[in-house]
Amino acid sequence: MRRGLAGLVVGILAGAALLADASDAVKAELARERRRQVSDSKSLSDTSRRLETALNQLASASRSVADAAARTDAPPDEIVRREDAVSESEQEVRALLEKRRLLADRIVERRRSIIALEAELQTKKPPDAVSGRWAVTLDPGALRGVFRMTLDGAIVTGDYTLDGGYSGSLRGTLVSDRLRLERVDSLLGFSTVYYGRVARDAASIAGTWEATTFGSGSASAGVWKAVREEEREENP
Repeated sequence: MRRGLAGLVVGILAGAALLADASDAVKAELARERRRQVSDSKSLSDTSRRLETALNQLASASRSVADAAARTDAPPDEIVRREDAVSESEQEVRALLEKRRLLADRIVERRRSIIALEAELQTKKPPDAVSGRWAVTLDPGALRGVFRMTLDGAIVTGDYTLDGGYSGSLRGTLVSDRLRLERVDSLLGFSTVYYGRVARDAASIAGTWEATTFGSGSASAGVWKAVREEEREENP
């Protein structure tokens, strides 16, 4: 029993830690992407200024060639030298244009990433993802019953009744859409662990179960499913 309770505590803490770690990881990546965007924006601004200077130099070099060509006394070597200067300016302009294009593309991707990360942080699991009354079927054996569960953050608590007079408490964790429940029977003690996946519409759960006690002659593992029911008022 103590081992079961210790395992339950570890499971709860692990589930909460996973949620915190996931959120912290998203926040850290968002901060990194914002820093990268600032750095890329500064680089783009610097590259744009360098490109403007290079374009002015190219225009000046081109005019210089035209001026030399128009002069009848300009030696051929002078025209060649000025044309070489034009070629150098053209190469620098092409390199800066390509760098500017790559930076602009990267900034677009950074902004898309930031929007996605911000949306992920704002997305919250519906508070009623598992809270409520569920009609449960356990196989093998088609054992039927009811789970009543409440979700508080990542922690799930509740109680159950099953065919055959079984009843007791439920406790576990919900991480993303993954549910882990431990069943503590009023007579048998910690008897079963349930693993399940909550459907996208939070209307059903399906998964597997494992017994924690052996030697009873019953199945030690199987599958289970649950379908959400509307809450019913209990008779006083």
